[in-house]
Amino acid sequence: MNPRLVFWVLLALGAVWTTVWAFVLLRSRAGPAFEVIEPAENRLRLRLLFTFGLILLVTFALSLRAYPYSSFRTRALGAPADSVQVMAMQWGWSLSRDTVPARVPVAFVVQSKDVNHGFAIYTPDGALLTQVQAMPGYTNRLIYRFDRTGTYTVRCLEYCGIFHHFMLTKFIVR
Repeated sequence: MNPRLVFWVLLALGAVWTTVWAFVLLRSRAGPAFEVIEPAENRLRLRLLFTFGLILLVTFALSLRAYPYSSFRTRALGAPADSVQVMAMQWGWSLSRDTVPARVPVAFVVQSKDVNHGFAIYTPDGALLTQVQAMPGYTNRLIYRFDRTGTYTVRCLEYCGIFHHFMLTKFIVR
């Protein structure tokens, strides 16, 4: 699902939700301070609550395909043709290779030796491309297909200590 479409749908739902609640608040100021809620009004409010909840749940479920979870990414991109072992440690990255192929799915197998780290890949022009957590005792898989060649930068997005800002490395996509 297109992330921009999800954004606009959620923005529209938020606007409707805010309008409805503004209307309810403005109407409630006209009457006495303590009003008995009629059963019919209560049912209407419950229906609205469940309807909006269901819409948000469906939107969330449909947007999961856009996330970098390996099962969704494998279905979208195909099985990884290559893999890179990534080990995070204070304050550096260890990649099993420094060159990956372009236009094929690549699996990054990410682990940490010490504390949580955020494995983030930036494009050659400095835009955040994708990221996954590196956690001690857990292996995360990030599957991605690089459409452009160039030198990509890996940075840590999770504060991991005093020299966190030095935690970066680079790899080349050919």
